[in-house]
Amino acid sequence: MKNRHDFYYKKAKDENYKARSVYKLEEAQKKFNFIKSTDFVLDVGCSPGSFSQYMLNKVLKTGTVLGVDIISTTFKHERFTFIEGDIRDINLDEFVSVNKLFNIIISDAMPNTTSDKETNHLRSISLCDIIFKSTINVLETGGHFFIKTFDGRDLNDFKSDLSEHFTKVSTFKPKSSRNESREIFLLASSKKE
Repeated sequence: MKNRHDFYYKKAKDENYKARSVYKLEEAQKKFNFIKSTDFVLDVGCSPGSFSQYMLNKVLKTGTVLGVDIISTTFKHERFTFIEGDIRDINLDEFVSVNKLFNIIISDAMPNTTSDKETNHLRSISLCDIIFKSTINVLETGGHFFIKTFDGRDLNDFKSDLSEHFTKVSTFKPKSSRNESREIFLLASSKKE
């Protein structure tokens, strides 16, 4: 039986974070240092808000976050804007300009899962592809793309797609991920011109 109230769950509660997933982003930031204090970040699938909460409280000294999710969030911050909706239906051009594109795109989004690991993998890769294609045009040259998916047979194809647009693609498995989870994160660094 899965222990839903593990160390990271309790730690998140003690530190007033909205979800244990915050520590996955914290680990990635410590390893790759890819979020800068002034960045303009797009957080796709942001609810309940722990990624945005971590960035705004720990990393972004003057930076801002635009959060998007089909599920509402109660997270509020003076430098956080939330849009409830599907990323495919949102006109992101309204939030950027030629001189001010997103520096970072982050996603912890996951589709509804089933008991079948292969189905979960295929659905997660499909969602990653949707997020990538819906946001790549509003990411600045040199910007980074950080996304969660499930490991499986189509992972290398998705990484190849990312490699066409970024100088490096790294695979990252946080220690704070549950042992039984197939989730991994991809960091696509430095978007090409």
